[in-house]
Amino acid sequence: MGKLEELKELHIWKTAIREIPACVGSLKKLQRLDASDCSSLVALPDSISHLKNLWLLDLSGCSGLCTLPKSIGSLVKLQRLSLSGTGVSIDLRFDYRIPNSIWKLEWLTQLKLSYSGICKLSKSIGDLKKLEFLDISHCEKLSSLPSTIGKLGNLEELDASNCKNLGGEIHVDGLSSLKILRLSSTGVSGFHGTFDKVSCLEQLMLDDCHMLQSLPELPTSLTVLEVSGQHRTFPKLSRLSHLRKLTVKDCPLLKSMPKLSRLSHLRKLTVKDCPLLKSMPKLPLSLLELFVCNCGELEELPSLSRLELLLKLFLESCGELTDIRGLEGLKSLGWLTVSKCWKLSNLDGLGHLESLRDLCLLSSGSILKDDQVRGFEKLKNLEKLAVAGCESLVRVDVSQLTRLDRLSFRGCCKLLEIKGLERLKNLITLILAGCPIDTLPDLSCLHNLELAWVDKRSNIT
Repeated sequence: MGKLEELKELHIWKTAIREIPACVGSLKKLQRLDASDCSSLVALPDSISHLKNLWLLDLSGCSGLCTLPKSIGSLVKLQRLSLSGTGVSIDLRFDYRIPNSIWKLEWLTQLKLSYSGICKLSKSIGDLKKLEFLDISHCEKLSSLPSTIGKLGNLEELDASNCKNLGGEIHVDGLSSLKILRLSSTGVSGFHGTFDKVSCLEQLMLDDCHMLQSLPELPTSLTVLEVSGQHRTFPKLSRLSHLRKLTVKDCPLLKSMPKLSRLSHLRKLTVKDCPLLKSMPKLPLSLLELFVCNCGELEELPSLSRLELLLKLFLESCGELTDIRGLEGLKSLGWLTVSKCWKLSNLDGLGHLESLRDLCLLSSGSILKDDQVRGFEKLKNLEKLAVAGCESLVRVDVSQLTRLDRLSFRGCCKLLEIKGLERLKNLITLILAGCPIDTLPDLSCLHNLELAWVDKRSNIT
């Protein structure tokens, strides 16, 4: 037993053990106990309280564990505790609950309760003064957070995302060290207090928060902002000079976006499911990725001609959009997808996108004109080309697109001919469906071609 008493780490994860034996209490020097994913584990011994040097206890994934010993508060050096995915809960109808002594773990810095059965957090959580990370995500029974959450002055990250029943206001006044706040897919309605003292906040995730009515003035330290809700207007974002990623999603009442041109560090902008949005503001030159999706009333985009750093452009289900201005100026664009933009009648400037590697035009109607199709030959870096539902496409010459490894034409009801297929030595995937092509050249020279899905009306000669 002498050697065991010197043990500092004990790992029993993914075993079929039902109980940890009481003799574990004799391991006086034990610092780490990892029993994660022991789904058959149903109990911990009271003797665990003798482990005065234990600083990590991982019980995540122990789905059969419903209780903790009351003596757990005696683990005076415990810093990291994970109860994620356990049956441990706080429910007055049952005897299964987190013992109050857990809130006496004054050295605790990390507490993980995600996917657990908790339905209530004690006000005593405010006594965990050293807590830096709190994960209560995916706790579907949790309906509110105590106001004492605002006393956690050392808390750096709070994750309450996907707590579907979580509502009310979140107290933020005292969270002076908070860097990351995740409240996505919750029913929170707002914030108690202001963000004035939350001067370290870098990431604020509020997407799929349909009860959120408004946003207070946000701290200038933000680098990531994801937001949704019943907003008619947004607070000014021009102050957020460090913002790198902005997501505006599921805002059914939003008709206009705030000014963005001064956000000189903005790299990624996503605007999705904003059915009343009619226009977009001038975009910052720093933008690398632009995604606009399901904005049915959007009539125009600002000119993109100055976005020379833009790498990705994705436009989908913007039924009123008629034009993409400045496409020819996107010198760095490598990825372009246009889908279900029914009124978009041309892609002027497409032939100038010499950096383009991935082009996807889906349900595109009459988006491609003959002169634009001829411009394909300039896209010599293109590796993937997919066109679907283009009603005006008759003949395509792909002979110059020698880097293509995937080529797909679907539902192009007037497409009669594809020239130059035999020259595409790198082609791996060829898909032709719903196109009235009469013949195809001999493709036996394409040794890398693994799949050819061809409509029955077509013949490979």
